[in-house]
Amino acid sequence: MERLPDGCRAKADKGYQGLDKQVSLVTVVNAAGEQQQVPRLTLETPFKKPKGGELTEEQVAFNRLLSSIRVRVEHCIGWVKNWRIISTRFRCAHQIYTLVMQVVCGLVNLQTQRWQNAKALATS
Repeated sequence: MERLPDGCRAKADKGYQGLDKQVSLVTVVNAAGEQQQVPRLTLETPFKKPKGGELTEEQVAFNRLLSSIRVRVEHCIGWVKNWRIISTRFRCAHQIYTLVMQVVCGLVNLQTQRWQNAKALATS
């Protein structure tokens, strides 16, 4: 968490519930030039069903929306892991690991964009 910029927003699964309550407030300058206190991290997590109760329709809709975003992220992580250099023990110099990861992620992003463009052309 220390590497995240101040005022960062994140969408996460239920495993991260309560994490946003553990972060401190930071002072930032807004667009109008005024200083304000904001949480260092704002975390959006799904709503849990209360014991013996049910979620509201709005909460169910929010959980679905959050889930639809997260599933795409999980798929991208899986596509990165399809590359053998990432999925197996890294046997090269550790100084270049970040560069290798950036290259693989760039290739995955490129492939994802190609799929999205092809899908858009097929539907039009």
